Amino acid sequence: MTVAKISDLARQGDGVAEIGGRKCFVAGALTGETVDVEPDENGRAKLLRVVEPSPDRVDPVCPYAGTCGGCSLQHLAERAYRDFKLRRVRELFPSFQEFDEPFFAPVRSRRRITLGVCWNGKARFVGFNIEKSGRVCPVENCAVAVAEAGRLIGPVRAFIESLRFPVRKGTGDVLIQITDTGADVLITLPFAPDDEARKAAADFGAANDVARVAWRQSERSAAEPLAVFRTPVLRMGDFTVAVPAGAFLQPSREGQEVLQETVSAYVGKAKKVVDLFCGVGTFALSLLKKKRTVEAADLAPEAVAALTKASEGRIKAVVRNLFKTPFYPDELEKADAVVFDPPRAGAEAQSRQLAASGVPVVVAVSCNPQTFARDAKILTDGGYAMTRLKPVDQFVFTPHTEIVARFERR
Repeated sequence: MTVAKISDLARQGDGVAEIGGRKCFVAGALTGETVDVEPDENGRAKLLRVVEPSPDRVDPVCPYAGTCGGCSLQHLAERAYRDFKLRRVRELFPSFQEFDEPFFAPVRSRRRITLGVCWNGKARFVGFNIEKSGRVCPVENCAVAVAEAGRLIGPVRAFIESLRFPVRKGTGDVLIQITDTGADVLITLPFAPDDEARKAAADFGAANDVARVAWRQSERSAAEPLAVFRTPVLRMGDFTVAVPAGAFLQPSREGQEVLQETVSAYVGKAKKVVDLFCGVGTFALSLLKKKRTVEAADLAPEAVAALTKASEGRIKAVVRNLFKTPFYPDELEKADAVVFDPPRAGAEAQSRQLAASGVPVVVAVSCNPQTFARDAKILTDGGYAMTRLKPVDQFVFTPHTEIVARFERR
């Protein structure tokens, strides 16, 4: 056992201490605390006891805090939590300190949760993945999920445990997304459902008032609806989009609305907008107005088809891998504004093409400030100036923060 003093919080929310002349990361520790730890050989230390707690330490709202890998900052008081998130964003942009008013989502606002599934023989484990372990923490509820999602955790476990698995050992997951017409449940397990599993899925959906239950054998395979009681839909601006199984949704309704309002404000009066990494149209549909045209692109064909149908053909949407084949400057020469919202890997290739273009306004949305900082530098090195930035915290109790920024061609 080693006594350590925590000097700061690292980017992922771990306490930072100097032990034996080297930096060490302590999950669960807070700045200013004296703690007993057990160091390992990899620059990390297990927290054994808090000897002198920080005044910012609070009791977690969830009984699984510290075990479940989802919420790593439940022990941090609200004011300090918000300061931590905003400080990390400021550190990435030291010359840009005047943010638009940050948004912090309510605690129970997550409408999208993923339960891990692990099995070995007859043993079944359904819950949230434990960070850096390959194991699952069985849970009965989730402190950050909306009630409609949280209430399904127990029934999902019972349904999975009722299945007869044709393979002895494996892993999978169950995605629960709450749409305007109810829960959309997507099971990913590496085998095809038999007749018994199909009936069990239909019984589970009917008993729990689920909109749809679908199944796929891997993330790369198409999802097959097993039971559809109502079409899962979402309202986007003046339009209603039928959501494909597994389609990406913003983590919270509140966050989605704030992002849509912010993107609309940052786009301004642009008449022709191109929405890249468009998904089912979170921004494209909300931006479509009478005197504005919108084009869109995404890699997911189901999402592009749903967007096209929802817009009644008013949005020209194409299937395109923007990592390998980004939109080039000549394709963007008539655009007044470009919006892009890539996955966590960011949009490096697309940013390089935007930097070489003459598009007057670029609006970037990112759930990963680190890759966003890289892409922002590409744009600014190419002659853009970042003029507005808004932090949006949809990932309650985690170190992750979303960002929306407006860039203007100098």
